[in-house]
Order: sequence, then structure tokens, then C-alpha cells
Amino acid sequence: MLLETMVLSSESSCIPSEIGECLIFISCMKLRVLNAAAVVTKDSWEKSILKSDTPVLVEFHASWCGPCKMVHRVIDELAGEYQGRIQCFVLNADNDSEIAEDYDIKAVPVVLLFKNGEKQETVVGTMPKEFYAAAIERVLKP
Repeated sequence: MLLETMVLSSESSCIPSEIGECLIFISCMKLRVLNAAAVVTKDSWEKSILKSDTPVLVEFHASWCGPCKMVHRVIDELAGEYQGRIQCFVLNADNDSEIAEDYDIKAVPVVLLFKNGEKQETVVGTMPKEFYAAAIERVLKP
């Protein structure tokens, strides 16, 4: 999956913006995130998660959840960094509430990590990237 977004950078000077006495130059550049987390639904859950040959990370989110957006960016980064070693997915807990209920998800964001179809790790809330990476490393250990 390829995700393109615009990010702000102060590296060039194409758009001047005056704030108080300071003159700040803002430019836009494209950031391409490869291997972003794919969407999983109740229809693809068994095949993508429970029968996966590789460990799997699933981010449970909701469209209205601000912290979920922050976690999602981190998960997209980790999907690229751990490409080939772990598969990353996102599941909308509002749209697929049956799956969320099966795993006792009461609030979002929640990240679950699976190995051989079994839940191994749970991360509740918004955490630093290193926290998610440490959970992934624990799941990847033989």
C-alpha cells in the first residue's frame, strides 16, 4: 500500500509567513510512506490474522479518535521498518465491532500482536514508537 501526504518543512523558502517580528519560511514536500498498514475487516480477519504465517500487528481504531491518528502514523513507520518480518493491519472498531468485542476492546487505540493465530501482546493507548517496537521484538523472538 502506498500512502502520500503533504508535510511541512522549514528547509526551503517558497512561502513566507510573518508571525510577530519573526519571518518564517514554510514549504511543502511530499512524503511517501511505503508498506503502510493494510485494512483488515471481519471478512478478512481469519485469513489475514489468524492463519498468517508471519507475526501480525493489528491497530484497533475509530475515525473519530484523535490519538488513533497518531498511533496510525507510528504503525505505518513500523510496517516499513519490519517489512517481511511482521504484517501490520488496521481495523475500524466501529465498523467491525464483533472483532473488537471478541478481543475485549473497550476503547481505542489498542494494538494487538499475534503469532501463530494467538494473541501475544496488547498495547493500550498512545505510546512512544519504542514501546510498540519493543512489543514487536518480543513477539519476533523464537
